[in-house]
Amino acid sequence: MVLGLLAALGVLWAHLAVFLSPARWAIPALAGMAFPAFGVLLIVAMAVMFRRRRWGWFLGFSLLILLSGDLYRSVWGGFGWGVPEALMNDAPALKVMGWNVRLYDRYGWLGEDTKEGITEAIADEHPDVLCLQEHYRDPDPAVFPVEGLVRRAVGGVEKVPVQVHEVWARGKAGRRFGVATWSRHPIVGREDIAFGTRSNNACAVTDIAWNGDTVRVFNAHFASLHFGSEEYAALEEGVPDAEGRQRIWSRMRDAYSERVTQVTRVMEAVAQSPHPVVLCGDFNDVPVSWALQAARGQLRDTHDLRGLRMDGTWQGAVPGVRIDHILVDPVWPVLDYGNGGDGLSDHRYVTAVVQAPIP
Repeated sequence: MVLGLLAALGVLWAHLAVFLSPARWAIPALAGMAFPAFGVLLIVAMAVMFRRRRWGWFLGFSLLILLSGDLYRSVWGGFGWGVPEALMNDAPALKVMGWNVRLYDRYGWLGEDTKEGITEAIADEHPDVLCLQEHYRDPDPAVFPVEGLVRRAVGGVEKVPVQVHEVWARGKAGRRFGVATWSRHPIVGREDIAFGTRSNNACAVTDIAWNGDTVRVFNAHFASLHFGSEEYAALEEGVPDAEGRQRIWSRMRDAYSERVTQVTRVMEAVAQSPHPVVLCGDFNDVPVSWALQAARGQLRDTHDLRGLRMDGTWQGAVPGVRIDHILVDPVWPVLDYGNGGDGLSDHRYVTAVVQAPIP
């Protein structure tokens, strides 16, 4: 009973997380992060109440689960419910791939040959559009070559001409950090949304000619928690001390505030787009969050195609945390969703295959 009430309270707080901006009050965002645990516990409590024939509690927990259907769907997928069916008129498909490549492991965090592993994974997925975050250019490209490898990976064995749109968030001693959108189709427009931070956050806005129309691709990297080695070590060891908790919470509040501003600017640009939109990027936020609710309010999360799959993308201490997302125009059929890239970055990549109605 106590655990059931705790779960119900956690789920109710998670509802606040998606509707209340964390820039105003950040505490509900924690319940959004913990929703997978609260959601499962609530289902268990409902089953226990059914077994014990506590019908009042059973109906109460059941009603809350039904009212929380969108939250469950955002985490575990919706088995394709509500996703438009595949077009039967030979409409072409577009494969989009997004990946935070963590500077292609420039500093050897993961060992040797990681960069080659990344480009091999890209070549295996054969995307039409590739959106990379934490893209990197060395002062001397001959020392740490990237562009040629990625270009060949996207071009594939067909050696299709590939175009790229790079947006640099910052630079230091000749090194550049930002995002890059690669396309097998012609790029007909390049813009960017500068977030004005000293981190690697930026958004490339790329118009791509495809299927007789223009698709506007937003490749975004939103603010992270900026945890350092001390914060991660404190979390992995258990409950941090008072000073550690204060430092962690301060970083989280700052990140939430930055992210609200960044997501708001991008979604305003999405709303003003004269073209169908693909939004791909490292949101640094979980499905049950204000940021994802803002995006899902205008676009469709391609993960909705899945069923009972969390498909975590962050390769950290907590499994199942999905912070990388691809969202598309709601009228577009989503044919496939996938992810991969284990051990090649601190993120796994995400892919989606979509169709667009012939204009």
